[in-house]
Amino acid sequence: MKYLFGSLVKRRIIISSLLMILCSSSVLFLTPAPQVHAEPGYAKWGAIAVTKAQSKYGASVKDYAHIGRTSLSDSMAEEKFRLLMKKEDKEFTIQVTVRFNSQTNELASVDFSKVD
Repeated sequence: MKYLFGSLVKRRIIISSLLMILCSSSVLFLTPAPQVHAEPGYAKWGAIAVTKAQSKYGASVKDYAHIGRTSLSDSMAEEKFRLLMKKEDKEFTIQVTVRFNSQTNELASVDFSKVD
């Protein structure tokens, strides 16, 4: 009888220990992992496009869209952006093309065109 009682206690201790381990490990898996957001490769050129457009048009940027990157040669590339600008009560859209040396990341030119 003493042996049977001892094994029941051991079983309960083992089962409760396993339940505690399972519960604590499930909390770890249910906790969301921190989100890490990488900065896109065009971010530097987008910031330049916004700054130059604000200076040129004297307007604020209401919306911003990255159109895409085009490789012009082995060393030159361009990023295109579409910006919704607002000056006083008028809104207008412009396209900004930023050309740069893709090997050295040096700015080559910034061109603007209004979009109808």
